[in-house]
Amino acid sequence: MSDFFLHKIHSQFSSNIISGSNRPYLIAEIGLNHNKNMDLAQKMIQTAAECGANAVKFQSYTTDMFINSQVQGAQGLYSIFKKFELNYVEHGVLKDEAKKAGIDFISTPLTVDWVENLYELKIPFFKIASGDINNYMLLKEVAKKKVPVIVSTGNSSILEIESNASFFRLFGKKDIIFLHCISEYPASPHILNLSTIPYLRNKLDALTGFSDHSRESDAAFAAVILGGVVVEKHFTLDKNLPGPDHSISANPEELREVRRKMDIAYEMRGEPRVDPYSEEKGSNVLGKRSIYNINGKILAMRPRKQGLPKDSDYLDMI
Repeated sequence: MSDFFLHKIHSQFSSNIISGSNRPYLIAEIGLNHNKNMDLAQKMIQTAAECGANAVKFQSYTTDMFINSQVQGAQGLYSIFKKFELNYVEHGVLKDEAKKAGIDFISTPLTVDWVENLYELKIPFFKIASGDINNYMLLKEVAKKKVPVIVSTGNSSILEIESNASFFRLFGKKDIIFLHCISEYPASPHILNLSTIPYLRNKLDALTGFSDHSRESDAAFAAVILGGVVVEKHFTLDKNLPGPDHSISANPEELREVRRKMDIAYEMRGEPRVDPYSEEKGSNVLGKRSIYNINGKILAMRPRKQGLPKDSDYLDMI
């Protein structure tokens, strides 16, 4: 069996095992869609669990350490993030809600101070945003923690991705999953380039997945068929809610469909094997041939029957 099926990642803070042999892991990316409304955030966690997600993911940051509002044109971005900033207590409430719902609570630390905060909360995975793939001040703090890492690779060169992998491995961190990602919202099918999923797996010798910014569920299906073990999908309860990401996020019905497509793809993908399945045994008799002597003429005919000479016994007749 290939390393793809043997390589397993199991966080000490999660009951989920991520590997090519396990049901693919679905992350409902809540991000900023909670609108800093704790009732809404808790409802989103409950609904994501009902839709079959394995985890919900938030963003953790201190805005004044993240967005430089003194740069011309950055004030609008600063205002958005400041408006939706969650404090430590709120994180704890949401983590407890995820535990109650039976799914993992994950977050993306966007500033260095939140690495320690999230570690104290015992999150099962650190998620690195595409924009921080070469933010080595942040990566160093994450690398020090004994927690697996999921890295998005949107708008990154292969050199940047390889450098990220090498940096983490310098710290002895091997449990890394790289998510192929197209940093376009929404991402059109013709630019998804899902062949990158097995390419990165072979190039980095690591498990890979897909951060899905497309509108439909088809890309999630294809990603799993191609060996993706994690799919991340933006999630909302209502696409019409105010906020920057709701309109491009999957609603509950769509997230359920993503889960369904991922499970079908996982079942179809199976594992490399050459021995027949038990369901095929009938066609071994009726669908294959044996050598017959019919009135002195040697013929290869159906059905194949036990007790007849092996085909190899007649090779000298060819």
